[in-house]
Amino acid sequence: MIRFDDIKLQVGTRLQIMLKRGPRQVIYYTTLIGYVSGEYLLIKIPFENGLSVQTQARERVTLRVFSGMNVFTFVCNVEAVFLSPRFYMHLTFPDQIQATALRKTIRAKVDLPVQLTGKQWAGTITDISLDGAHITADSALGEPEAKISLSFTFQIKPTNQEVRIETNATIRSVRELPALKKDAPARFSHGVLFDDIDPTNRVMLQNMVYESLLGLKPELD
Repeated sequence: MIRFDDIKLQVGTRLQIMLKRGPRQVIYYTTLIGYVSGEYLLIKIPFENGLSVQTQARERVTLRVFSGMNVFTFVCNVEAVFLSPRFYMHLTFPDQIQATALRKTIRAKVDLPVQLTGKQWAGTITDISLDGAHITADSALGEPEAKISLSFTFQIKPTNQEVRIETNATIRSVRELPALKKDAPARFSHGVLFDDIDPTNRVMLQNMVYESLLGLKPELD
């Protein structure tokens, strides 16, 4: 059985919190303030549109956290809610934790503008995983195994936090796409492998990919 201490969460870890609102669950994001093993958790109250999300004592909440290549899910009860100026919740300590492997091969369908660094070129990411993406463009970016630098931006719901990722990548494949119309200009599809996304942005990318599994389409710039 997985214990909470086995996850090795740090203060400031980003958590996904699910609150039941009528017949549906609403998903927000929050931050771990701290915990005492076997006793309680402290987390920030999430905000939406500048206002704290309403929660109350004895409410049952589900939390998810990304750690390494796993998603851990557990249920807590709200013991107390503290508003201005701190805005945090006191939760019961979880006694059961479910772990789900987040495979690197899971891909999220997106429509995400991408810029090739240092060049007047733009394309579209059509799907993305933790390790790479498929990019469609009007011209070929290069030959397979060529190195490129690219950047893209997206927003994480519900806070609309903007995440900008800049990374080097390796082209793994290039193919010309069939023309949608007669005499239409050629378009090319590329499979690229990310080389060096920093740990913080990697967590944000994990969030976006996982949101797609939950059926929550992230906002794209």
